[in-house]
Amino acid sequence: MAICVVMAPRMNRRKALGTIGSIGTVALAGCTGPLGGGGGGRTSLTMMTSTEDTAAYQMSQGLAAVVNENSDNVQISARPGDGAKQSMRLLDQEEADIAYTDTLNATRIANDEGDYSENSFSSNINQVFHYYDILGGLATQGDSDIETVNDLAGAAISPNPVGTAMRDVMLAHLSHSEVSEDDMDLLALGYGEEASALSEGRADVVSDIRINASLTPSYVQEQYSINEDARLVHWPDSVTSAIEEDPNITGAHYPAEDIEGPDYGDRTEEWWTETVYVTFVRESMDEEVLSEVLNIMWDNVDSLTEYHSMAGAWSDASFLASKLHPNIPLHPSAESFFEEIGANTGQ
Repeated sequence: MAICVVMAPRMNRRKALGTIGSIGTVALAGCTGPLGGGGGGRTSLTMMTSTEDTAAYQMSQGLAAVVNENSDNVQISARPGDGAKQSMRLLDQEEADIAYTDTLNATRIANDEGDYSENSFSSNINQVFHYYDILGGLATQGDSDIETVNDLAGAAISPNPVGTAMRDVMLAHLSHSEVSEDDMDLLALGYGEEASALSEGRADVVSDIRINASLTPSYVQEQYSINEDARLVHWPDSVTSAIEEDPNITGAHYPAEDIEGPDYGDRTEEWWTETVYVTFVRESMDEEVLSEVLNIMWDNVDSLTEYHSMAGAWSDASFLASKLHPNIPLHPSAESFFEEIGANTGQ
């Protein structure tokens, strides 16, 4: 399930669709050779992300348009799909050349775990660059008896909608609390339902998310307008210490002044889960082709923000590199690219 970020993304949609639509009927994943209209032997790549109403897809349109405008050698077709997990399946099946998913799902792919234990990938995946991330918290009513995540036994909880990466990441974090998943009443609510469910008492705890730490989706704004006394559920140090020892999930303490909305109580900061989305290619991706894509992206970040403002984060070398997963291989072209721009990947 894809998350739809509704926040006036400043996307030049007509330009993107005009650029990309002109090649959509001829660009096949991984094919090389001349394209129609005198393409001159460009390498054609397909990039799969999520549905048309998501930031993920809109940013991929921008990347495709900018590469197509600035390269004589590479052409990208950005196509909508059903979300991060499907995009990775298409990558494995060689129906896509660039895909994206969160790092928790990527570790499960790499280690043949979870959904991939009986349906493993035939291709080895390589990381390319950090796409964006979503911070996650849990909110409850101000008069609730639930103070910390260790108080969730028997509570009706919406830890993000079913099928989202954020739900998987939140449950992985909660697995380090004193309450088992079986002791919680896990709800299947959509994001648009959570505010009313909390207000009406159908949910004791609901999710709270931020995009790249600072952007607040419209449903979260509604949540705090309906539930004015809502506050964050606290993550005790004993829980966060255990999370920090888990190599497959990440989170951090963020100051209340940086993430406005819920009441932090007497705390000046709180723990937020991090669902980190990264772009991936197959290990066999041509090094020169990927190198050209990355360098064009880096040289044209200002143009990328015309398609979605979130792409502006890509102008920060540390943003692109710092949240890559340490146990998943980085593609050699990405490794060289990060060395050139002075970014530390931690690998």
